[in-house]
Amino acid sequence: MRRLLTIHDSFNFEENDFDITAYGEVLLDMISREEAPLKECVNFTRYFGGSPANVLVNMQRLENKTAFISRIGDDEFGEYLREILDDEGVNLDCLQYDQEEGTPIIFVNKSRETPSWLAYRGADINLEITDSIYDKIDNSSIFFMGSFILSKNPARATAIKALEYAVDKNKVFAFDPSFRANLWPEGNKGSKIIRDLLAQADIIKPSLDDAYHLYGQDHPENYLKKYHSDGAGIVILTLGKDGVLLSDGNNEPLHIPVFSEKVVDVTGAGDSFWSGFLTGILKGLPVKEAARLGNAVAAFKIQGVGALSSVPPLAEIISYYDIQPIEGGNFDE
Repeated sequence: MRRLLTIHDSFNFEENDFDITAYGEVLLDMISREEAPLKECVNFTRYFGGSPANVLVNMQRLENKTAFISRIGDDEFGEYLREILDDEGVNLDCLQYDQEEGTPIIFVNKSRETPSWLAYRGADINLEITDSIYDKIDNSSIFFMGSFILSKNPARATAIKALEYAVDKNKVFAFDPSFRANLWPEGNKGSKIIRDLLAQADIIKPSLDDAYHLYGQDHPENYLKKYHSDGAGIVILTLGKDGVLLSDGNNEPLHIPVFSEKVVDVTGAGDSFWSGFLTGILKGLPVKEAARLGNAVAAFKIQGVGALSSVPPLAEIISYYDIQPIEGGNFDE
């Protein structure tokens, strides 16, 4: 059953081998060197990418214990990604290798706003359920999943099995509902799958762009109401340069402004927010203070290029932005 928490509450976690297990894609981000529409871009640089993978690497850097459920091609690009994950300390017991399909690639235009992108899918679609996946979920505090991996079977069916198992085991379910109809064979009908999953989520973090693609044009406050109407628990609506709106469906939404106006590249900013926020709740911070930590990590990220541009140590971040370990939060554990 989903937890009924307010933005003033803290999550309680039992001791586990892993703080978080994430399910989803790891891929090559080919980011343009030019700030231009994607069709006009000529020069691209290779970066590590994939939302769940980005979240885990950043969380590992913030002193969390992480595990990854994913599938890559048995090729040189897949080996490049695996080596990064391994070097960062992410547990890869559940990383699968595909002998037929290649490692997925996404082309992205460098942008100070929401970038456009073009995806070439591959091995990620063939993720299969295994006993080791259930074992990792059993031994984790948080189960994280994005939406990209849900767009096609068999990875979608595997994701739903893993998610249902996590919910049944009372794990905190953090969900990034970024629906895009063009990725789904069902087109707009795929939005129903996303909306059905919202009711099982303890925490979601859509952007304004995500909300538009799921619900159509509306105001931020109405988007919050629609997410809660679909059953979501804590909703963190990111507003780009205007910060975030934090809502539990009962109290007045809380606005948290951005911490940095210096922007070089926003690729992976949402993933950086997730990593800071989830680190905060794992440390015992109330939801609203964990969201400030999310903003702080994202503020450092957007000052570099690529989803894994450097983020300072946790102690430096909390000191720089005066994140307070109140109401039981403890940054020393």
